[in-house]
Amino acid sequence: MASNSKTTKYRRKLRQSKAGRARKTALRIHGTTPAFPIHTPEADANAPEQAKTGSTDG
Repeated sequence: MASNSKTTKYRRKLRQSKAGRARKTALRIHGTTPAFPIHTPEADANAPEQAKTGSTDG
């Protein structure tokens, strides 16, 4: 049987490693950068003509 101090240290270490586990998993799955719009009307209005038509040179 383990001593009381070893048991306590093990439990503290286990609790520390499990702290924030759900948050860490959620961040790992969903990422940390919030979703943001890429093609907004303002961005399309400010785009150069070549980007608006979608044609490429070549």
